[in-house]
Amino acid sequence: MDMKRIFLLPLFALLFSCGGTTSKYEKLIADVVQTERGVKIDLNFKADKLEEISQISVADSIKIITDSFNAERNRQTASLEKTLSVFTKSIEKAKTASRLSRTMINSYQSSIDKTNEQIDALEKSVPGELTKYENRDTSEILAIVVRCTYTIDDPLTNKRATETFDFYLSPDGTKFYSKKRVKE
Repeated sequence: MDMKRIFLLPLFALLFSCGGTTSKYEKLIADVVQTERGVKIDLNFKADKLEEISQISVADSIKIITDSFNAERNRQTASLEKTLSVFTKSIEKAKTASRLSRTMINSYQSSIDKTNEQIDALEKSVPGELTKYENRDTSEILAIVVRCTYTIDDPLTNKRATETFDFYLSPDGTKFYSKKRVKE
């Protein structure tokens, strides 16, 4: 008899703790979904499916920032290289023109030099946002992602609508950061 109690007590504790986390997410998500410009609207929110799908760590955040930064830097570098190509062609054309114009050649050369300086500066640049992660444990969890499929009363059509969003929440599930619609 005592063995059953010893076994069942932790099992009940586990079940109640898991249920509490889900309902905590559900309450926060319901509040977010049913609040429009600071005004709470009763949309008869019902969570159909709610699951924590991932956690975002310091390492994940660094990768996201770095990847985004590198993509933007590559886009800007490609644009500057096109500009450089135009100036280079223009200077070559000016050098072979029947009437040589030193002013035009100097202007193109100045533009080439400035563009090269911009490219060099871009290549040496690093994301400034990374400084906030210095001396932090890379495994530290910054956010959790909770996927929620829910139904609400759509105020425009007066029908029930089902939507699925990923909600980005604080690690303890008490703060809302952002949401992103899941395309099905």
